[in-house]
Amino acid sequence: MFSGQVGNVLLSGLVWGAGFQIQACPKNCLSPYVMSMVPAGDGVWKVSPVVNAAESKPTKNQKRQEAREKARALREAQSKKSKRNKIIIQSSLAIGVVGVIALVTVLIMSSLRPPGPGPANMQSDGIKIGEGLVAERTPALLPDQLPVPSEENANGVPAINIFVDYSCPACAQFESLYGELLRTWAESGTATVEYHILSFRDAQTAGTRYATRASNSAACVAEFSPDSFFTYNDLLLRSQPVPPTSYELTNEQMGQLAAAAGVTNLEEIQACIEDETFANWVSQATARAMSTGPVPVRNSEIPLVLGTPAVLVNGKEYQPQTHGDLASFVASLEESE
Repeated sequence: MFSGQVGNVLLSGLVWGAGFQIQACPKNCLSPYVMSMVPAGDGVWKVSPVVNAAESKPTKNQKRQEAREKARALREAQSKKSKRNKIIIQSSLAIGVVGVIALVTVLIMSSLRPPGPGPANMQSDGIKIGEGLVAERTPALLPDQLPVPSEENANGVPAINIFVDYSCPACAQFESLYGELLRTWAESGTATVEYHILSFRDAQTAGTRYATRASNSAACVAEFSPDSFFTYNDLLLRSQPVPPTSYELTNEQMGQLAAAAGVTNLEEIQACIEDETFANWVSQATARAMSTGPVPVRNSEIPLVLGTPAVLVNGKEYQPQTHGDLASFVASLEESE
């Protein structure tokens, strides 16, 4: 051990082997600077700061702040995509009209199908994704059992609920524009993202029933590999077939996307896709959201979903033609609450 003072700086140190560890602290300082000195050859000494591992690990608040900064950068980048935003606005309005027309089809189809059990982890007719992209575990709905809205988030964390039909062009556009932002928020715990999967556009898929089959595949992932759902949802929307070239992804292609998403229990998921295990539940969940209600989102300000994508933040409906970009809307709610 040694100690001393140079000017106004107090020094103390420890000698080990051929090196030194030195603490330097101006008078009345609260936290000294810790440095190590080891010989580097030819009379040269290498000086390096010594970082306490516990101090170097970012806190949860720091992680959230970093996520907010990244989200702000993404929002600035999105402002340059105003043309694409207009496309989404126009498409969403058009899909809303289609959604109203499709209510009759939904009612007819759901009445013809017997109620089926839902997938595990979708008790709210949706799957809630939180920090680390981990899905909230919930029991499966029994036939004829009504969904239970997810609990409110703690500490003012925004709850984002998104209703999607995987054959809906506006849903694919929304994912292209906001998928990276939603991933950032969910991974960091800055927000939760809950996906509700619908299938009201089968009539627009040239007899392939792709809306139902794709939603069934997502339900299969929720059942057997819930922590892979966010990535599978993203891949499914970004791989959406483009009519008239194609109206569907085959069951094999959806299985390949599941593998690309890194799912566990791939064989069970592939069998679930082939058997359309949750097709009846998908039909019932669609009818609940679009025709019978209520929307299974806590504090929802809308009674029914009229088209997709439908986005609710803390129960309040996001309308791009009114609110602008999604990040600004979420920020405005955080400031007002």
